[in-house]
Amino acid sequence: MAVDRKSVLLGSGVLYLMPFAGEMPEDAALEAEDNALGRIKGGASLEYKPEEYEVEDDMGEVVVRFITKEEAMFKSGVLTWALENLAKLSPGVYTHDETGGEKKLVIGGAKSLTDYALRFVHTKADGNKLRITMVATAGSGFTLTFEGKKETVIDAEFKALSQDDGTLVEIREQVPAVGGGEE
Repeated sequence: MAVDRKSVLLGSGVLYLMPFAGEMPEDAALEAEDNALGRIKGGASLEYKPEEYEVEDDMGEVVVRFITKEEAMFKSGVLTWALENLAKLSPGVYTHDETGGEKKLVIGGAKSLTDYALRFVHTKADGNKLRITMVATAGSGFTLTFEGKKETVIDAEFKALSQDDGTLVEIREQVPAVGGGEE
């Protein structure tokens, strides 16, 4: 397969979250409108960091390297938000009055974090999609800043959880199929 050296990713995408129930849901279920966290502002980023240990001999030459720890984080600025989605960024309890009187998020006192199926979808110029998927928690908190003539953007940060097979992150890219169709 030839490498497309002119392929450039431009633009942001859509971030989806839903509680993780032990198995990654199908694309259509996870990428449903109800699971969209909100419009993104300031982009999104995936960071993978391995921690390594080097074994050197007495001559100072590296004999072997081992990965001792891996970490993956996904960060995104969320521009449009709802209080119920803010609850996904904290170990908070969200309630709302069915009669339309009030929504409420109470934060504090929780000892555990909710595991989420996280999916970021970037649509490329050719219409094909790049999907980043992980099981993650949002335990880094958030800041709500209210400034005079500037929109409030919430910086969401998610840390990946290792799956049974060691997977932290899955990145899938649709490519044009032979004959010009989609795969």
